[in-house]
Amino acid sequence: MKEDAMGFLYPVTDTAKCTDCGICDKICAFRPVSHNNIPKAEAIRFPEFLDRSQSGGLSHALMLKAVRHGFVVYGAAMEGLKVIHKRVEEESGIEAFRLSKYVQSDMRGIAAMVRQDLASGRKVFFTGTPCQCAGIISAAGAGRKNLLVADIICHGVPGPRVWKDYCDYMGSKGHGPVRKAVFRDPSFGWHQTFETFTFDSGKITGQEYSFLYYSRMMMRPSCHACPFASIHRPSDITMGDCWGIEKAIPGFADDNRGCSLMLANTSKGEEFTADFPVSCERSEVELEKVMQLNLHSPAPSHPRSREFARVYSRKGFRTALRRYGKGALVHRWDGFLKKHHLSR
Repeated sequence: MKEDAMGFLYPVTDTAKCTDCGICDKICAFRPVSHNNIPKAEAIRFPEFLDRSQSGGLSHALMLKAVRHGFVVYGAAMEGLKVIHKRVEEESGIEAFRLSKYVQSDMRGIAAMVRQDLASGRKVFFTGTPCQCAGIISAAGAGRKNLLVADIICHGVPGPRVWKDYCDYMGSKGHGPVRKAVFRDPSFGWHQTFETFTFDSGKITGQEYSFLYYSRMMMRPSCHACPFASIHRPSDITMGDCWGIEKAIPGFADDNRGCSLMLANTSKGEEFTADFPVSCERSEVELEKVMQLNLHSPAPSHPRSREFARVYSRKGFRTALRRYGKGALVHRWDGFLKKHHLSR
């Protein structure tokens, strides 16, 4: 696997060893899901977890149940400032998986570990983006019967190198190395998005990275052609923010502390989510009333995403941020053109 300029990993074939067997193409799971029916949708929140969660605490509740039922759990965790997938078996270990990480995680070696666990008869609970989940399911083969998979409603994944450069940039503001980073600090409330960085001298917040993320400026190109941006998911369970809950079920989650959307995509997923080891508030909800972009189509690329990638690779993060970040002249200009129905 080799990195491109933004830190995305891509496979590179060793032509001296390749026998043209075609197995890599055959096992690749990057294709639409056709076998799932319309999933059961529920709004759910766990009061015990709300202060330390970015939506309703569903991910942590699922992992907690999985560990207590003897599953090995795989999820995305922060290792320093890098996001990696890791394996845990103890209840204390799932704390590392709390909170969202808006960058592509490093999955190297994980598929082999999952296969080994399944081959030894262990039950595995895996969480990740839909494409990661589809890949793990494909790699599991006959071990699928002991594999429970939960994906997230994914907006797309930014490049790991861009995230690292942003941390270095915030470090220069904080006059020292970043000790801890939170992509979306829940202390600001469910509807606000602020990154928080902790230094030896204190904390500072930012929104520049969030702006680039939600503007779709720095996504992996394949995210804009994602075959899993649909209600037909590769996993047993889908989880995400339950945006629109205020109108769908008035009064259910009006305290700005978060609410999760849970989709049970398979009978296995519906059975596992029938109960939880901690108290929760839950209610079935019409999926149409809480529908969001990435449950019916991929996020479109920003018109200037290629420009951003080119400037970033040639001139570095700070120049790219100055030209395309929050408040940059190009956005005001694009807004002017859009307002007056003109084209660039």
